[in-house]
Amino acid sequence: MWPFTRQPQVSPEAETAKRAAEKSLQEAQAHQPVAEAKLTESNRVKEQIRAHNRANAYSDWIEGIVLGRLSGS
Repeated sequence: MWPFTRQPQVSPEAETAKRAAEKSLQEAQAHQPVAEAKLTESNRVKEQIRAHNRANAYSDWIEGIVLGRLSGS
């Protein structure tokens, strides 16, 4: 038997796809701090809205009691 050695050949399309994937990964990693900052800000705003809604609900509850007493008098 003849000792044939197979040379690994990579197609140009595979190389292009590999470079594109590497570039995409680098871009995603570069934008990660921005995305994390936006997520943190979003969570902070959500918590502020929840607190505001709780305060409004309490205010509405108190208003209901006061108006109920005033109309009952």
